[in-house]
Amino acid sequence: MIAEEFYNILLKKIQDRHDIKIKKYKLRYKNGTFDFLKIISRGIKPKDKIILIRAGIHGEEIAGPLTILNYINRIIDYAHKRNIKLIIYPLGNPSGFEINVRYSIDNASNKSCDANNDFLRYELESGKIVDDIQNSNKFKNWYWSSDKKLGLKLTLENKLMHQLLKKDPPAQVVAALDLHQDYITENVGPAAYYYSYGDLAIYKKIIEKIKKIAPVLKNKYISAGEPSPMKSDENGFIVRHDGSLTDLFDRLGAKYSVTVETTGATPIKKACKVNLIWIFGILDLIA
Repeated sequence: MIAEEFYNILLKKIQDRHDIKIKKYKLRYKNGTFDFLKIISRGIKPKDKIILIRAGIHGEEIAGPLTILNYINRIIDYAHKRNIKLIIYPLGNPSGFEINVRYSIDNASNKSCDANNDFLRYELESGKIVDDIQNSNKFKNWYWSSDKKLGLKLTLENKLMHQLLKKDPPAQVVAALDLHQDYITENVGPAAYYYSYGDLAIYKKIIEKIKKIAPVLKNKYISAGEPSPMKSDENGFIVRHDGSLTDLFDRLGAKYSVTVETTGATPIKKACKVNLIWIFGILDLIA
């Protein structure tokens, strides 16, 4: 499916809704121009609680975008009936999605290209700047990776996300969900696992529902492209401060910040169901 077709189907499904608005931006790559969409609840007030959902930052990971595409109206209805506002980025990497590659169309053949899920850096007590402190909380400061004094070059889609997030009301974002799909970790069958922070016991009901859909990848060292694998716990959770979108929102104070992963071997319908369970489950927790 090309990105334009994805957007056309999605917009047709929500064209008659008056409780949301759609904002469109342009990503102008060397090898093509792509639309980037943001769906946001109308009438967000200063005391409203917001859930932010992103899907498809890695182009080959289609389960997240398809979850949004297939269930967009149910997600909006479920949130708004609970007086929770939404910010949805349905396709974080439209060019990668279109050509089925992890990064953008400009970096399709470059395996060493810059990551596009890059949101913060940690300054250690020694003064060294790093992007991953694993499950540690020992650091002096943290910075948005777009901070000019760091001098980092971000990908177009990553840079745009930084710009948009800084315009959102971060203090009102009580939950951030990033929908992924792991095609990198080797020798795993159909399963789900998650990156999160804080009191993981609050997700017990969500995990129990997911176990009926897919096995949990528990007590396993998972690399997912990282040079230093980390071991998941008995419920499939990994606590890793790796500079990602959900790491950022944890630092910004969001109570619920979760990266949802299903393995590439998981049937797509089941992967979408896992994503939906997380979305509805987090909305229930907020409410």
